Amino acid sequence: MLTSMTRRPKDGLWQNPDFMRLWGAQTLSAIGTRFTREGLPIIAALTLDASATDLGILVALSMLPGVLLSPFVGAWIDRTRRRRVLIMADLLRAAVLLTLPVMAWLDAITIGQVIGVATVVALFSMVFQTADNAYLPTVVEKDELLEGNAKLATTDALAEIAGPALAGVAIQTLTAPFAILFDALSYLWSAVLLASIKRPEPPLVTGEHTPDLWRETREGLRFVFGHPVLRPLTLCLATLAFFLSFFAPLYVLYAVRDLGIQPGLLGFIVALGGISGLVGARLAAWAGRRFSVRRILIGALLAYGVVICFIPLAQGPLWVAAGALCISQLFGDGLWVAFSTNATVLRQTVTPDSLRGREAGMVHLLTGGLGLIAALTAGFVADRIGIRIVLWAGALGVFASSLWLLALPRNVDQRYSGD
Repeated sequence: MLTSMTRRPKDGLWQNPDFMRLWGAQTLSAIGTRFTREGLPIIAALTLDASATDLGILVALSMLPGVLLSPFVGAWIDRTRRRRVLIMADLLRAAVLLTLPVMAWLDAITIGQVIGVATVVALFSMVFQTADNAYLPTVVEKDELLEGNAKLATTDALAEIAGPALAGVAIQTLTAPFAILFDALSYLWSAVLLASIKRPEPPLVTGEHTPDLWRETREGLRFVFGHPVLRPLTLCLATLAFFLSFFAPLYVLYAVRDLGIQPGLLGFIVALGGISGLVGARLAAWAGRRFSVRRILIGALLAYGVVICFIPLAQGPLWVAAGALCISQLFGDGLWVAFSTNATVLRQTVTPDSLRGREAGMVHLLTGGLGLIAALTAGFVADRIGIRIVLWAGALGVFASSLWLLALPRNVDQRYSGD
């Protein structure tokens, strides 16, 4: 790690080759991921004629292994080299995704295979995200975390612009299974870039006890729920995950079947969110330097709740329905990026390096567990009372989630900024 004597200038991350490699790896992965995110539900909905319940099961089962294993994965990551974990996760995701175009070529693809692929990809995406959250402070300084996370959020925004639009066209042209081939290749390139990072990781802090994943998992749980900042923030993220997971199994089905939007047009609508996210990434860094993080988190989340209501409001002629979805994408993603970027920086700032894996694992356990329940429930309920009502419940739940943030200390910036 660099010391304060070698602190880089304001544009220093552009001159940090290891961060640029990490950034490049995530850029490739983020664009490719959009092909799978759009492709799997379309395979299920259009090729295999899946119902809302089927899509709910698809999302729920894909999340289950990650939810069950996330606390132990966090403890394991705190005791291993995180870059190796990132590379392993990339290679395994690439391998399992390659099975889809192969089986499609043989005309043997099934809903069981789609669920299996989604499960393995989701599991190792959880592993990657947990390790990545812990690894970033290795390649940047503490006072560069906001800039680093903002740049990574910019990557997601650019991927949201290019990825869904390209995915929609590729899915219509090549069919979804073959379009997903791009995602597999993106993971391979990501692994190559990660392997080229040269900066060594700091020595592992193993503590005085022999490795014990159960004990270390309990330590992570006690740390998160005993911390005055992490406790309300984690509960907010968990509640958000529950209500936003109403959208995960239903959004594509709602747009394609209920609103009559073709995959190509839907890809371009989703891409508008990338433009919003790009602005949100710039806004996140700007606001984070000028306003209280408590005010940013509460304000961004409330505004996001207003904008996401345009999704269940969408109806009528195609241009009106598409316009409502465009509004939700064009403003919602930017507000979400501003919220999540500052929330991530706050989590990284207040968590010691030796606990970052476990902290991330606990967050994933709660967000993934509640998200799994919500996705499964949403698909089942939507088949009985309609998709739109379920989406309304999810949108209104965003407002309820913001109430946890009122418990954040009012002086959180002064106490935990590290200045």
